[in-house]
Parts: sequence; structure tokens; C-alpha cells
Amino acid sequence: MKICLDAGHYGNYNRCPAIPEYWESKFTWKLHLLLKAELEKYGITVITTRTEQAKDLSLTARGKKAAGCDLFLSIHSNALGNGQMVEGTDYPLACCTVTHKADVLGDKLAATVALVMGTKQNGRRINKVGSGNADWYGVLRGATSVGVPAILLEHGFHTDSRCVRWLLDDNNLSQLAKEEAATIAEHYFITKPEIKDTSVSAQIEPETAFLVKVSCSELNVRKGAGVNFPIATRIYKGYIFTIVETAYSNDGGLWGKLKSGAGWINISDKYVKRV
Repeated sequence: MKICLDAGHYGNYNRCPAIPEYWESKFTWKLHLLLKAELEKYGITVITTRTEQAKDLSLTARGKKAAGCDLFLSIHSNALGNGQMVEGTDYPLACCTVTHKADVLGDKLAATVALVMGTKQNGRRINKVGSGNADWYGVLRGATSVGVPAILLEHGFHTDSRCVRWLLDDNNLSQLAKEEAATIAEHYFITKPEIKDTSVSAQIEPETAFLVKVSCSELNVRKGAGVNFPIATRIYKGYIFTIVETAYSNDGGLWGKLKSGAGWINISDKYVKRV
């Protein structure tokens, strides 16, 4: 498995209108390096589109750097127009190629970012079409031209002050990188190489994880085990997830915790089938 990571923008670019220490370009550089390190823990080979933050490539050239990879992922934060703060618009957005080859992973990543960041709005996905029915985004056009599924992932909006303060916290970015890496690894059925631990605590066997496939048209992912918990996001028929923990809700329903960290789903036969 080989992934190409792209830090959106370079130098000092896209400053938050109200919180001057935040630059989109600096955030993307920091997160893509953290994500690289987390993905490599799964044995995934990771390359980046450039080695220096201050240097840039053209948009399509960045996408074409992914030649020979299984996935291209470009890291960004979003903004609304006119250099104004627009509080309350904070949804993560997965911009996927018009080939639709990365749609399922895009949905999963947007949901993961929403849960980890605690955004008010659920994650979303778009497949924006430009001229000639090609991708709107240049980096995606570049990746598509070399046959690589690609996602441009917007981590909330840097025109929302809560998002910006969250993204400025290095501890938050470390957690975000871990959860995004887990989501990608789970999607491709990759587990971390086993590290032998001879400590006493390691003698305790963890609960056995298992796979489920969504069999209903749409299923809510909630922030806890039960319908009384808020909806974190939604997943759709055909998606496959790893369940790492189970619990019964107050009404007796059986719920499973997603390995990606996106939340909990009802795992009764009415909604999912074991794989």
C-alpha cells in the first residue's frame, strides 16, 4: 500500500481573518507530516508532494506526484468568502474525484474528522465537475491523470473561530492524525504489525474485533451506544467497518463501536451483516 500526501498551499497562505496566528498552509504542513508518521505505523509506504514547506508546485503537478500510488490525499481547511469570519459553518468536506473511486473513503474520512473535531455540522462529500467533465480541483485532475483515486480533505473552516482554535492545538492534530490513519487503514483492511509485548498486562486478551457490512440503505452513527446519543454522521449500504467493542443500550439494542473512532452503530441483523 502506497499513499501520496499533499499539504495544501505553501509559505504563509490563507490566514484566519480574526486569529492571526492561524495560516492554512502551516496547519496543512504540520498535519500531513503527523499523518505520514501514523500511516507508516501500519506499514504503509507514504510519499509527499514536496520536501520543503516554502516551495510549491503547480496544482496538477502535485496530483501527478501520486503516480504509482494507491491513494492521493490533499490536506486543507476551508473558508467562506470576502475575508470575513462566518461563525457556525464548520463541516468537514471530502472533495472526491469525478471518477467516484474514492467516494466511500471520502465519506468515512469526513465523518471521522467531524467526530474528532466535534463539529456542529456533519461531514460532507462533493464531486465537483469542471470544464470538459473533468475534476474542478487541479490536484485531483493531476491524480486522476495518473490513474490514482484522490481526495481533497477540508478540515472544517478557518473562518469559524472554534475550528481555528481547535486546529491550533498540537495535541488535537496528533489525535486527528491517528484517527485519520486508522480510518484509512480500516478501509483497506490493514492492521498494524504486531509488536510482541511480554508484560503482565499484555497477557489479557482484548475483545475480538469483527467486520460488519451495512445492509440497510442508511444507518446513523451515534456518539454513544443508544438512540439517546447525538448523531455523529451517517453511513450507507455496502460500507464495511470493524467493530472493536460492543454494548447494550437501555432499550436492549446491541451496539458496536467503530474502529475508526467515528462512533457507535446498531449492529442488529436488521441493519448490518457480519462479514
